[in-house]
Amino acid sequence: MRVLAAGKWFLCAAVALALAASGQPASRPAAAATTFSNPVATNRSDPHIISYGGKYYYTSTDGCVGGYICVWQSATLTGLGSATRFPVFQIPACPAVNCAEVWAPEIHAIDGTFYIYYTAGAGDAHRIFALRATTGSPTGAYAEANTGAPHGQITESSNTWAIDPDVFQIGGTLYLTWSGWPSASGGEQDIFLASMSDPLHVNSKRVMLSRPDRAWEKDGLAVNEGPVGFQHGGRTFLTYSGSFCDTVSYAVGLLTFAGGDPLNASAWQKTGPIFKYHSGVKGSASFVPIRTLDGTEDWFLVHSNTKGCDPGRELRLQRLLWDTDGSPLLGYPVGDGVALTPPSGELGSAGSPNPYNQGWGNAFGDLAEGVDDGEVAGSWTVNSPTGATLTSFGGVPWTRLFRASNPNYETYRVTVDARWTGTGTTSNYPKYGIYASYDDRNNHVEVFIDRKNLVLATHAVVQGAEQPWQNAALPAGFDPAVAHRLSVLKTGATYAFSLDGAVLQTRTFPGTFPVLLNGQVGLVTEDSTAAYTNLAVTETR
Repeated sequence: MRVLAAGKWFLCAAVALALAASGQPASRPAAAATTFSNPVATNRSDPHIISYGGKYYYTSTDGCVGGYICVWQSATLTGLGSATRFPVFQIPACPAVNCAEVWAPEIHAIDGTFYIYYTAGAGDAHRIFALRATTGSPTGAYAEANTGAPHGQITESSNTWAIDPDVFQIGGTLYLTWSGWPSASGGEQDIFLASMSDPLHVNSKRVMLSRPDRAWEKDGLAVNEGPVGFQHGGRTFLTYSGSFCDTVSYAVGLLTFAGGDPLNASAWQKTGPIFKYHSGVKGSASFVPIRTLDGTEDWFLVHSNTKGCDPGRELRLQRLLWDTDGSPLLGYPVGDGVALTPPSGELGSAGSPNPYNQGWGNAFGDLAEGVDDGEVAGSWTVNSPTGATLTSFGGVPWTRLFRASNPNYETYRVTVDARWTGTGTTSNYPKYGIYASYDDRNNHVEVFIDRKNLVLATHAVVQGAEQPWQNAALPAGFDPAVAHRLSVLKTGATYAFSLDGAVLQTRTFPGTFPVLLNGQVGLVTEDSTAAYTNLAVTETR
């Protein structure tokens, strides 16, 4: 069972600001003695990882000796690229049912025994298989498990195309999840779940938890694949990859278990993507979490594309945080060569504090690119995970801070109640508002209330090109001393800006894919003080 203990940590702490307990920005921490950067290994795909006996053990579709399944052993996460490789199982010769197209092996430790689950079979014949260690060592050897079917196949009632198996527990019950076809004729890849009586036998019919029904899941092909179940803080999550693996859009989605019967599809809520293209890192998916050996930090592995699907994908390592609601917070793929603080206990690192423990902080996008444009600026006080007070007096052009959240949904609405509390003397356009989306310094959209000039003002930078300011008159009798609801509805590249329920502006921004990466929401003022409450981001479809 993969369980991560409670805790919150940032994926890019080497370039983040620490936040003091008061909610005020603290000075930048001293640089780590040694850093690392991504990718940490090449020719790796579909990673899976566990820790055991003070070491890490991981598996990959690529990088093994020809004709074998391998397990890699490493003392550190940053050293996965130089890990010791163990060929633990020789793939049988054809015409065995598991002789061809062996994909996505996953190493698991269940009740003191090591298993490797994988998929194999030519074309439409892909099915799920299991290996069982013949010794007490994760490095093998392994033999085809005794599942009651030839070559260790794990059978389930649909007997249709199936890949990417993963096993995890909910409430002490084992579950098998995988990507499969809805019928023998194919058509799309869906995420399925079935319960298990033991690590080698399914004892229920499969249930479809997710199908590719959203635009970000259907680039190239309609795909949901690579499911991984895990738990944190008493909650159960299942991540998966959406879209064809050869596309830039290949990204990570999330299913959250709300309680009840896990085999009831309505008990799972889909959100996402929660990790997607950024910083020139293409097709980042196949997420798997791992806790550091010293038990203090959570990290995760993904692979990214260089040439498309296998081979040539790269292994990436980043810090895993947890949002204030307890859900996994991945941020953005960090660019190649950006210096990162190593996991606690590695390369001289003593770890680093969580700069987002109040739910607010710097923008993820700029940090992922190794620049500091999206850092918190000015004076601010956090009131709650959904509210804060900002002041931009004292020569700071724009005061700002950002909600620590995964990139917004592809279509969403952000709302907040904003109340003016003061105006300075340094600007002709004192204003207060929100970032409807802040991806990085080259991609952001914002809306302001300008009480001096009595307008709702909007502005954007799209793919580095500054878009013109656009104003709409505030309603007659507007009183800035009371809270007013700002709302922005994003649908693709079109943004509708509303005040107290009335749409005052609609703008569609130009550009090519990606027109606007979804970014984070944030609070921003110029030469003003404002209080914000009830910030919310909701998906719209």
